[in-house]
Amino acid sequence: MNDNSTIIRLATAKDVPDLANLMNILGYPTTVAEMQQRFELLQSNPDYLTWVAVCNNEVAGMIGLVRNIYFEKNGLYIRVGALVVNNAFRKMGLGKALLQKATDWAIECGITQIYLTSGNREERIDAHAFYKHLGFEPRSTGFVKTLQP
Repeated sequence: MNDNSTIIRLATAKDVPDLANLMNILGYPTTVAEMQQRFELLQSNPDYLTWVAVCNNEVAGMIGLVRNIYFEKNGLYIRVGALVVNNAFRKMGLGKALLQKATDWAIECGITQIYLTSGNREERIDAHAFYKHLGFEPRSTGFVKTLQP
C-alpha cells in the first residue's frame, strides 16, 4: 500500500452503503437497510471494530473484528468476522493493511492470537494462499447448522 491517497480508518455510518456493497462482493447478499441495522448493532458493542480502506475517496475494502473470550483457556482472542477488498483494488496491499489493523488492536489489547475463517469454496483458494502468506495457519474445520424458524 504505497499510495499516499490510501488511508485505513474506522468505519462510520456514512460508509454503510459501501459496506453493503462489500458484503455482496464477499458473497453475502446484503441490502443497505440490512447493513444499516447490522452496523448500528456492531457500533453499540465495544468488542466490535470495523475498519475501512479508502482509496481516492472510495471505500475499497473493510475488515470487521471481534474481541472474544476463550472458553477453553484463559485470555482473549481477536476474530476476523469479515475481510473483503473490492476487486478493482486488489493486489494493492489493502488486505494486508487491514489485517495489520487486527494485529495492532490485538497487541493494544494484550491479545496474542487472531482467528479467521474462510469458506472451503473454489473462489476462496487465492484468499487461503494470501492468509498463509501472512502467517495464518489452517488449524480447524468449521461446521454450520442452519435452523428453521
